[in-house]
Amino acid sequence: MTYYKVSTHMQSILQLTVIGKVFNPNKGKLLNLNRDLDQYIECVRWYLSFKPISKQKLHKDAYHKAKQRFELKTALLQSAR
Repeated sequence: MTYYKVSTHMQSILQLTVIGKVFNPNKGKLLNLNRDLDQYIECVRWYLSFKPISKQKLHKDAYHKAKQRFELKTALLQSAR
């Protein structure tokens, strides 16, 4: 469980659960899945560093930078917001 300081009076708890099916898992698929998951979590933390007020403002301020910074598919970048 990760705690993020929201203000001096309250804290927010963020829990991320990822569920998916991997058919015929092999070492390469598992390595790619773990790499993408690590990048996704890093992207979520990066987005949180902007202290977003709305999704639209966050998209305007950070989406194109995130696309260059992280090697994630567009759907993952959008869901990280």
